[in-house]
Amino acid sequence: MKSVNVVHLNAAGSGGAYVAAQRLNDALNHYEGVHSQHWIFEYQSHHTRRWANTYWKKWWAFLLHAAEKLDFLRFEKSKSVRFAFSHGKTGINPKHWNVIRNADVIHLHWINKGFISLQGLQELLEMGKPVVWTCHDMWPFTGGCYHPRGCDHFASGCGNCQYLTSPSDSDLSSVVFRSKSKLLSAESLHLVTPSLWLKSAGIRRSDLSLKHDIEVIPNPIDTGYFDPGLMSKSKLELRNAWKLPPNKHVLLFISANLSNEKKGFAEFAALSAELERRQPGLWHAVVVGNRWPNHIQLPLTYTQTGLVNSTDVLKELYFVSDVYVTTSHEENLPTTVMEAQCMGLPVVAFAVGGIPEMVLPPLGYSGDILNVPAMADWLQGWRDCSIQEKAQISLSNRKHAISKYSQETVAEQYASLYLKALEHRKQ
Repeated sequence: MKSVNVVHLNAAGSGGAYVAAQRLNDALNHYEGVHSQHWIFEYQSHHTRRWANTYWKKWWAFLLHAAEKLDFLRFEKSKSVRFAFSHGKTGINPKHWNVIRNADVIHLHWINKGFISLQGLQELLEMGKPVVWTCHDMWPFTGGCYHPRGCDHFASGCGNCQYLTSPSDSDLSSVVFRSKSKLLSAESLHLVTPSLWLKSAGIRRSDLSLKHDIEVIPNPIDTGYFDPGLMSKSKLELRNAWKLPPNKHVLLFISANLSNEKKGFAEFAALSAELERRQPGLWHAVVVGNRWPNHIQLPLTYTQTGLVNSTDVLKELYFVSDVYVTTSHEENLPTTVMEAQCMGLPVVAFAVGGIPEMVLPPLGYSGDILNVPAMADWLQGWRDCSIQEKAQISLSNRKHAISKYSQETVAEQYASLYLKALEHRKQ
């Protein structure tokens, strides 16, 4: 059988969408009948397949992103939303690439940052090849924002946008919304969301008339790599290496930007204070990330690592920790939750985005956003569990991650979708 030639397109050479696409690409290349390539736009990356692979292309890529943001200055409500909204007006036209012309299936991931404009997307769809688009955030369904932050205007045409300085029924968000509506109804487009939550959010669009159902396929992780049973050193040895207190329970918190209020570091600090008030001296925090806000102090002992770019180091931190905590206010299907579960950690989180689909009792806790006392209740109950009960929770988390997020499982689901899309094209 002829191999299906799939090309993944992704704007950035880092971040969650990039990691998910690269892991999927690797998994598909071990799947019989599929040949996969992952191409990115990024100008600041050493990824082997990137559009910006010359001096002038790097500058052009930078200028396209800058041009989009400069154009948005006349619309933006404040500087804080500058990188939270994209009108999709600037970008290159990848349909002329040889790799695109030779592809059987075009698989889009995160295409912003001046990479593929709405016009470029339209021309890709008009090529007639199956286009699979994995939605890593809400942007494909909205009038420009990546996360609506409580707004539901995308369900009825956008307009009156909270991100814009002059919101109205016919503002920029409504214009972008109308431009996307035609694209989303293209015969060649197959949408994928990693979570049921994002699918349900997408189908709330009143004008959404898709030719194909939205598929739900999670992002993959390498469950063989994130395996606590394959660590070369014991947990005690690694805890000593990290200078962690031997008699405390370790909470792990990860956010690239701790100053981003939506990542919930303030709520993690509040949780720390609640635990210290209830059970003083029993907990220690490991905090991964940059830009620690000066006004936030943790009332318990902690280890600050800064930003961690090494997956080997990150795997060590999962291994030496007892519980993974995320107090983020908005998420899709967080990779860190998958990795933590695969390493056997229970997860404590707010029930936002796709997290309730991932964190199921008794694997961990997902509850009402900002309800810090309820989080502390669960952690206190977990601490009181026997060694055998904790071991069973750990094992159940790993089994859950393997069954849902293994590269083999996810690659099989995507390969099936590619074949279905190609068969539909022949009809």
